[in-house]
Amino acid sequence: MNFSRLSCAVLPLCSVLVACGGAQKPAVGPAPAADTTAVAVPVKPDLDNPTNRYSYALGMDLGKAIANVNVPLNLDVLMGAIQDQVDSARPVLMADTVAESALQDLLLQMQKQKEADEKVAAQKALEEQTKILAENAKDSTVKVTPKGVQYKVLKDGEGISPKQGDRVQVHYVGSLLDGTEFDNSVKRGEPLEFPVNAVIEGWQDLLQVMKEGMKVKAWIPSGLAYGEAGVPPMIPANAMLVFEVELLKVYAEVPAIDSTAIAPAAEPAKATAPAAEPAKAAEPAKAETKPAEKKPAETKPAKK
Repeated sequence: MNFSRLSCAVLPLCSVLVACGGAQKPAVGPAPAADTTAVAVPVKPDLDNPTNRYSYALGMDLGKAIANVNVPLNLDVLMGAIQDQVDSARPVLMADTVAESALQDLLLQMQKQKEADEKVAAQKALEEQTKILAENAKDSTVKVTPKGVQYKVLKDGEGISPKQGDRVQVHYVGSLLDGTEFDNSVKRGEPLEFPVNAVIEGWQDLLQVMKEGMKVKAWIPSGLAYGEAGVPPMIPANAMLVFEVELLKVYAEVPAIDSTAIAPAAEPAKATAPAAEPAKAAEPAKAETKPAEKKPAETKPAKK
């Protein structure tokens, strides 16, 4: 978070709070303390008033920013600081340099808390996918690829299975374990084409056990997907991915031509290249027939 931006944004929020809700604060402290069950009911501002409308909107914007601060905040102190800043009759209790240092401390605390929260979430994700894999293993309709992707056939296919070097055309829906959808080619109305070896390992493993026309539901462990890194903010760390995949078409790779296999066949073509010179072309023909002429030559002694 940019603390200079936060610092600037705090002022309008508290101005709104003071303007709209300040009247609800008691003039003296002891009076409300006597009734611990009393709950202050905020007065609904007249949002038809232009000033109130943009003031409230500004407060909403700042409220969203403050809600994302993942460390404890004292809103009473925050509002008091704003009042000190905007009311010239009130002393400001902190110098600008000290305030900047305090905001840097806040940034550091927010980062530490974020890392701690992510670590807990990543561990929880591993535990959840282990549980799901164990439950799926009890289902006789769930199959497993060689590398550990679990899948259930929703529709059989009768075409060919793709290989690493092939291209495929697929429709798919991708989601997290909690059902949060992060990609959907069906909604886009456009299937995706790509080489089998150009996607995550879990997809490669899955596609090679499918047949053209087949549709499956698959559970891809995080180790065969995006691992500890994830793909923020859509895919968190250690997330198991759930896909529905329909293999629409397989474009088989054209086998590479072996140049050594065609080398002998190319030599006769070279021999026929001088066909424009009849005399030279005739000489090889005589040379080729010479071995056959050796038999009559061997019968000459019989004439004696």
